Amino acid sequence: MVDELIRYDLSLEGYFTYGPMATVLSRPVLPRRQDQPIFMRGEIGIRDDGQFRPLVAHNTTHIDMPMHFLEGGADLHDVLNNPAYRVNLPLLARVLDVSAWPDPQYCYESHGVRYCKLVTAEMLPPIDELRQYDALVLLTGFGAVMRRGSEHFTADGDGFFHMPGVSPAVAERVAAAGLTLLAIDSPTVERQTQGSPLRMSGDVHPILLGHLPPVFILEAVAGDRLAPQVGYIPSAGMLEVIPRRANARGADAAPARAFLSFYRGQNNRQRLQHLIAMISPHAIFG
Repeated sequence: MVDELIRYDLSLEGYFTYGPMATVLSRPVLPRRQDQPIFMRGEIGIRDDGQFRPLVAHNTTHIDMPMHFLEGGADLHDVLNNPAYRVNLPLLARVLDVSAWPDPQYCYESHGVRYCKLVTAEMLPPIDELRQYDALVLLTGFGAVMRRGSEHFTADGDGFFHMPGVSPAVAERVAAAGLTLLAIDSPTVERQTQGSPLRMSGDVHPILLGHLPPVFILEAVAGDRLAPQVGYIPSAGMLEVIPRRANARGADAAPARAFLSFYRGQNNRQRLQHLIAMISPHAIFG
């Protein structure tokens, strides 16, 4: 049907790690045997030196809480099911594809995948346009790199991974526009500043998470299959973020499922507004 509603899963199917981060391994905890039909599987983080490490939410699609960068900031327990935080509801999202940005100084190529490695304010819509939305989804093209897996992702000779990030000016515009959430198809919104040892900038998270109300950050989304499967990338969609709830107290982030829904036909944005108004709950309990 021409006017059909499409739902696209922005979540990574697996884990993506880089640098000193622990690789995630799956191991049987309760293997199936002839006299024991039950099977259970567990996961563990292990570094290159063979040392076990705790798993963190940041190894896959995840949402950052203010506590991630701000002492005393809200944790996952504070945010979930709290109607004061718009992130618990469906969000009208502006989708921005910058994967083919023409200026080569902002682009990089890895294993045949060309992507935008730095999102700057000049790439963003005007602030008045952003104010018409709840969220901004940045698609740099890096989702195809993450989907290939960590084993195919290595640093260059100087120790740089060239992962996409955003400039502080981008964070400032997003916060000034009053958006609830910024999403990006990269493990982090920060930029790498040093190769060995690996160092990242730390100026984007505080601008977003420290804003009142906070701008939540959804990292490591994957939109690389959107155009091949649907035929195009919509300019707007309804974004639903579903964080893992378990062990929420004290959690700085949570793995999350993220869905982008949109209409194929005309008047996509207007129909999405109607849909969001119809399905947004009056109250949240639980």
